Formats: sequence, structure tokens, C-alpha cells
Amino acid sequence: MSASPVDHKKFAFMTCVNDGTLYQECLKHIDSLHVPNGCTIEKIAVAKAKSISEAYDSNMKKSDAKFKICLHQDTFIKNKNFLIDICSIFARDPSIGMMGVVGARRLPPSGLWFRNNWWYCYGKVSEYRRGGILQSTLGPMNKRKERIVSFRKVRGSFMPMLVIDGLIMITQYDIPWRTDLYGGFLYYEGPHCIEFLKRGYKVIIPQQKKPWVMHYGPRVERTKVEQSVILRKLEANLKIFRREYGDFVGKDVRALSSLTAR
Repeated sequence: MSASPVDHKKFAFMTCVNDGTLYQECLKHIDSLHVPNGCTIEKIAVAKAKSISEAYDSNMKKSDAKFKICLHQDTFIKNKNFLIDICSIFARDPSIGMMGVVGARRLPPSGLWFRNNWWYCYGKVSEYRRGGILQSTLGPMNKRKERIVSFRKVRGSFMPMLVIDGLIMITQYDIPWRTDLYGGFLYYEGPHCIEFLKRGYKVIIPQQKKPWVMHYGPRVERTKVEQSVILRKLEANLKIFRREYGDFVGKDVRALSSLTAR
């Protein structure tokens, strides 16, 4: 899957791009990271992608980097020691296949990790958005600002999850993306997490004293019509996800030994 041989001192950042301004800000944050001695960074931008899974899968196979970071164009890495920290965690436990910053230990019946599932959600992320109960009432007057979204606290250095959010997905092994399930850009992370688990790898969230990343969000607010279209597409993908991975829905990650390879 990876180009051979694998470069164990290389990090590949892979991003689908349709907003150059956001991506340039993303790159600024990548360029400001402390790079471990002897390591190199590769930055891969994919324009005009029709499917995020296909874009990630194709570039995963082309890159010889050991560590691959799939992130949104509006994900800005704030933790300067990000690369050092992820290497430390991966080295500590070779069974860790992938990590993120927010996610859930259990999937609710819908299949969407954060929907009616707070008790099982962990991690934290900084967001630049409108928020609060007056969001729909105030509209543009409810100004965007940086907010920390905190779920339950991660106990110890890291905790295993069933699914992580796709805003940033960090891997040390190459597992094929499920490009055959559905295209587009919605809920691609769910199948990829399950594919890691099925092969016996852990999907984890590390402990973060402060959020490692900011998820900025779109620069232009979506209209109600656009939001409605996105929700319909999401529900269609979730239906396929539930059909394909029904054995994993409703189960705690700690009870999955019978469904995984190890």
C-alpha cells in the first residue's frame, strides 16, 4: 500500500483543498511545528477531489512516509510539539494504528459519533464559530469567535475510541480506505476507523492539556438550503455505514474483541 521502502522519519500531511486562503493558513501552522531531528515533512494538496476517501487512499499509496496526517484545509495545528507528541505515543504502543483529537468510545444507533452520545464522547478541539442557544435568533449578530469544545476528559496518556472525527486523522500504518462505500466528503472517517479496529489496531485520542488543533470552519456561512442538502447526504451515507458495520453500532470499544483480528 505504501511506496516501498517506508521512510520512518517522514510525515505526510494530506489535504483536500477548495479554499486557497484556508489552506495557506493551514500550511502556516504546519510550517511552524517543531520537527524531530532528522525528520522531513511532505505536504500533499488535492484540488477538485470528488471523494475524500479516494483522495486520501490514492496519496497514501504514493507517499513513502511512515506517518500520515489527513486533515481538513481549515484544521490549524496549534500544538508546536505535535510531531514529537504523536511519535512518542505511537512508539509507546505499536498496536496504535490511528489517533485523532475528538471522538467516541461507543457509536449510538444513528452511527454518528456525537449525536445523542455525550457520555461516550472524549477529547477537545478549539473551534472558530458562532455558538450558544441564541445562534439561530441572532444570526450574523452572533459573531464568530474562538471557543473550546470539550467532551469528557481522557484518562491517562490516551484512550481507545471506536470512532474519531475526520478533522484530523493521524496514522502510522496504511489501511485501505473504503472507497467503494460512498463518495463525497461526509462520514468517511467512520468506515476508516472500523477498518483499523477490524485489523486489531487501536484508534485513540491522546490527553490534551490544551486543544492541539483549531477547526476554523468555512469562511462563508452555509445557507439553510445548503445545510439541508448536506444533512440529506449525510443520512444517506450513515444508512450505508449502518448496513455495512451494524455489528459495531451500539457497542463499547472495550467489548469488540470478538469482532477484531487480535
